[in-house]
Amino acid sequence: MDAPIGALLELLTRNPALSDMLNRAAALFAEGWRTDGALIWQVLPDGEIAPVAGYPPGLPDLGSARMPVGSGVVGRVAAEAIPVALVDDNPRNQAHRQLLGLPLGGLVSRLCVPARLPSGSVVAVVALHQRQRRVFTPQETEQCQQGADLLALRIGLDTAAASEATQRAILDGLVAATVTAQEAERRRVATDLHDGVSQAIVGLAFHLSAADTALAAGDPDYASTQVAAARSLADLAMGETRAAITGLHSPVIDDLGLAAGLTSMARVIPNLDIDVAADEVELSEAVTVSLFRIAQEAIQNVVKHAKAEHASIQLVQRGSSVVLSISDDGDGFAPPPGDGLSAGAATGRYGLAGMAERARLIDGRFSIRSTPGAGTTIEVTVPI
Repeated sequence: MDAPIGALLELLTRNPALSDMLNRAAALFAEGWRTDGALIWQVLPDGEIAPVAGYPPGLPDLGSARMPVGSGVVGRVAAEAIPVALVDDNPRNQAHRQLLGLPLGGLVSRLCVPARLPSGSVVAVVALHQRQRRVFTPQETEQCQQGADLLALRIGLDTAAASEATQRAILDGLVAATVTAQEAERRRVATDLHDGVSQAIVGLAFHLSAADTALAAGDPDYASTQVAAARSLADLAMGETRAAITGLHSPVIDDLGLAAGLTSMARVIPNLDIDVAADEVELSEAVTVSLFRIAQEAIQNVVKHAKAEHASIQLVQRGSSVVLSISDDGDGFAPPPGDGLSAGAATGRYGLAGMAERARLIDGRFSIRSTPGAGTTIEVTVPI
């Protein structure tokens, strides 16, 4: 069997509209590998994966079969970027079964391969299916993977071109919001230093002067009392200084790691019950700090806006990725479609935009799931 790589290359470079191109590509995959059909699932900005093209024509509503990345075979292929071949598969998702044309109890052979950008990010999954029992060979899998990776390049180019203007406007707003936040943080530190450290140092100087005067007057007991008061103020100044520094940098993640840092951070949040379930995962410093700051910002949003009684923080490893999720039982909201950057700009929640940008900078995927009255879940998936 000759894989349709040449025909696929010709299609991808012709420049038809993306949706038209995807449907033609699905037909090429199905016909080239002589399967009953093919589905192309695209990874969406909200952290879900949905079929966007298929063969043969006339399939049921494609959007009904969407699922979270990491769920089901297709979702796991998208999350782990590893192809999967199944001989006797029995999909549990009823909408998915309808797309595959499976009767009740029917089995199907499937080959699912990730469409990967050169960076390793998965933008889609190509899923071939054969209702007659079939074992897909390693050569078929390798050829299909080559075709899927070519498809990923075209999807990535189209997505980048379509979003460039929108992303530029969003990032301009984010930069402005970041500058404002930086100035607010500088004012906070200045206030903390003035109200805490400066006042303690003034008192420290007073008590040391009193001790010096007492010693000169031959009153060592009074001098000792003043030195003790000065020592107490020195301890207070040290504590205030550490508190101001901690607002800028968390030494606990340097000393104990991300899992302990999340636990420590949750412990000091007032008026909110927070459960933490965090695995110890070996991550780079940049990823560790970014995930910690995302969790901090998310919990602060819960405290400020959600009116929640309970929240949870989870950090788990799934295959070759690490997933951070923050959930609450608060008011929730209706996030507009799109990723965290566009959702933050549309709602005025630049905290969301900041978290999404932090995730993007570490090659992560940021998603928001929220319903008015039913709480919010923020999830960040980062390749290890």
